[in-house]
Order: sequence, then C-alpha cells, then structure tokens
Amino acid sequence: MTEPLVVGMGNILYRDEGIGVYAAKCLAACFEFEPAVEVVDGGLAGFGLMELIGESRPVIVMDAVATEADPGSIYRLDSRILGDLGPNMRPTAHEVDPVHLFKLAAGLGTPLDMVLIGIVPSDAFSFELGLTPELERRFQEFVMTAVGELSRLGVKATQVRDIEVAEIVRSLSEVPR
Repeated sequence: MTEPLVVGMGNILYRDEGIGVYAAKCLAACFEFEPAVEVVDGGLAGFGLMELIGESRPVIVMDAVATEADPGSIYRLDSRILGDLGPNMRPTAHEVDPVHLFKLAAGLGTPLDMVLIGIVPSDAFSFELGLTPELERRFQEFVMTAVGELSRLGVKATQVRDIEVAEIVRSLSEVPR
C-alpha cells in the first residue's frame, strides 16, 4: 500500500474553521503510525495540495463542513458521496475545499481514493484563534475518527502523548524569532 496522506484543511484565523489544521497537528504530535502515514497541514495551501494528493494513494481530509446540522456533528464522506456534492455547499474560509480538489483530480484523470472527515462548526466567521466550546468538546472524537479511518486502511496508530487543543493553538500562534 502506498503511504496514506492525512490533510488538515482550514483557516485557523476563523475560529472553528481551523479544526482540520488543529487535528493534523494533533495526529502528527501524538501518534506513531505503522506503516508510515504522511500528515500535513493543508491550511490554506489550496490548489498546491494537488501535488501531494495526485500520487495515487489514500487521502483522508479533515475539515469543517458547513451544513444545517448541529455544531459538532461529525461526518465521514467517501469518494462515492464526494462526487455527488454540488454547488449547494456553503463556502469555506479557504481558497479551495476538499470537494473542489476531489472533482479537479477526477477531471484531470487522477481519481482520488479520498475520505472527508468533516465536523460542523459552531462559529467559522469570528476572527479569533481557537475552537468554540462545542468543538473543543468534540475534538478528540474528531481526531479519533481519522485514526479509525487509518485503521480501516491497515494502519496501526499508537498514541504516544496527549495534547490539549489550547497547546496546539498556542504553537500555531507563536511568532518565530
């Protein structure tokens, strides 16, 4: 099996919109994977992600998904479902969302083996770092949903440390000297 890729997408400047980035940072810092897994902060990389996902390997994307469901609701959307999603999805605060990447890859002749692990945000519009209490309470479950998806791919994940969301937010907001 080709090394799976986990991409955390989102914009950390808009509260819950950054949860995918926070989750990717948590996975990279807290777990060891056998066989190896590449975990990347896709943040605002937009179409630049095509270089990573176009390598014919399983892709798990973690992101906020804007729907009418209750905040904190977690969804698993696989390739069959992603292909049917259309323009009625609400826009996100990043250049390109996972559905656009999925459809672009298919249009370019590189269909993706992609799963979107999405969580409904409570507030994705306030200009503020960190998560709302609703999503902070669901954060570990969101991360463990991705771990479960990796397990379905035959990857063993061993948790080697715990980390609080606040620590991840601090690490991303510190200015390098």
